[in-house]
Amino acid sequence: MSTIGINGPSAGMPFQLTDQQLSEWRFDFYGSPSNRLAQNVCTARNPINACLRSAAELSQVLDGDKKWYEVSATGKATTGGPGWICTGLDLLRLEFVKKYPAPADFEFSAGHLVFWHKLERCNYFLCTVSALLERCEPLDGRNFRHLMKHAAPDGGNWHMFVNLVKKHGVMPKSCYLTPNSKSVTKLNKILRSKLHEYSSLLYAQFTFDGDASRLPKLIGRMMPRLYKVVSICLGEPPEEFNWTFYDQKKRFQSLEYLSSLQFYEMMVANDTNLDEFVCLGHDPRLSAGYHTNFEVAHSSNMVDGLTHRFNNQPMEVLFQVMIDSLTGGKAVWLTCDLCPRFMAKRETLSLIQKSHNFSVLFGVEVGNSFNKADRMVYKESRPDAALLLTAVGLNSINDPVEFHSISASVAGKTESTISLHEDNDDDEEEEKKDKDKNDAAKKKGKKTKAATVDADWLREYGFEIIVHESFVPVDILNASRFPKLTMLPPWDPMGSLLG
Repeated sequence: MSTIGINGPSAGMPFQLTDQQLSEWRFDFYGSPSNRLAQNVCTARNPINACLRSAAELSQVLDGDKKWYEVSATGKATTGGPGWICTGLDLLRLEFVKKYPAPADFEFSAGHLVFWHKLERCNYFLCTVSALLERCEPLDGRNFRHLMKHAAPDGGNWHMFVNLVKKHGVMPKSCYLTPNSKSVTKLNKILRSKLHEYSSLLYAQFTFDGDASRLPKLIGRMMPRLYKVVSICLGEPPEEFNWTFYDQKKRFQSLEYLSSLQFYEMMVANDTNLDEFVCLGHDPRLSAGYHTNFEVAHSSNMVDGLTHRFNNQPMEVLFQVMIDSLTGGKAVWLTCDLCPRFMAKRETLSLIQKSHNFSVLFGVEVGNSFNKADRMVYKESRPDAALLLTAVGLNSINDPVEFHSISASVAGKTESTISLHEDNDDDEEEEKKDKDKNDAAKKKGKKTKAATVDADWLREYGFEIIVHESFVPVDILNASRFPKLTMLPPWDPMGSLLG
């Protein structure tokens, strides 16, 4: 019987690649003309795009007639920030424009929330470091390693969005323009370096004192310096602003001397109470139970703010709630995995076996052997993006077939999605991507084309929805508010930061 030792396969066992094996494989490979052709294509072009099915082939898959229900006045998708901020602002905007005569191209400022997210997250980070030290967490422990990896992310979640809006409000985009995406990229690196340095100072102080009594005072001296860095790189949003514009009927409108919090409380919160929204998740792993509340540790961006919490439900429940919300005229926030590994350059999210044919090129199937739970267990899939669903197409028996989303992140058009992978230091590549995204956004004009989300794709890659409580069954709503919950570690897939 062959065995595998601690340091790998045991010596003498048939696990090593041999010259004879490689010679045989090479002979078989180059003996096939199709392999040579595939090699020529893939070494010169994107291998994933080379497997993309043709438009004609995709059009042969017909789902029959669909009855569509769409949220009115979807307008232009918000840009200028991470997808989770833009999606949240789109949710607010759709309700805001129903009541107020805003311009046709109205957007809330994503840059305003980006600024406060950076500052609040720095403070939250340092206070979390202090709390971990007080609990005597080891520096090489997983909590510290995870925190250091995500020291200054752009990524966030719904609850982080709620924290920012309820404390700092919102403002029109014309009153605070989006910071240059290059500046955000550089700021992230500066903040990450300083936060790592400050963490070492907190550890040194804790070790010297033997307790955490002086750490709050030390953090109090660190934060003004970080505020200075953030303000220099991004420019601080105005404390008061004047908003002048021509509405859709060409009438001049003027609002003066407003703060962002006043603007939110007087003109937004009355129609969109963020406390009335519910987070329902779908985690099919055996380790997770349905009808259970989960909370992710260290998943906030604000001291004393909300942390990421959801009630786990079967996908059938989520689908019915989404249908009820969209047919009732309310958009749905969707947390999903956009699968950038196999993403096609089409504004349609469909299963990989529908959009690509890997077996023709490689002779093996790719991306469709795991079920959803297995993909989560083996780190093949995790929530990494937020979309706003604005329409649903139902078939003859009222089952959902397709959804529409106006979120710019479907086509990669958000201007600041650089935080999903903290280890990406290829500045030139990132700057080129940012320029391409900005150019594409300009060409789009005032109205964003809706992207199509297949229902079968959503079943496999949708993880959470945020909906108004009025569309959630009473028993599930009561369960979601029950104080008992199960704590998940910050590195759990369901706690992943969104772009």
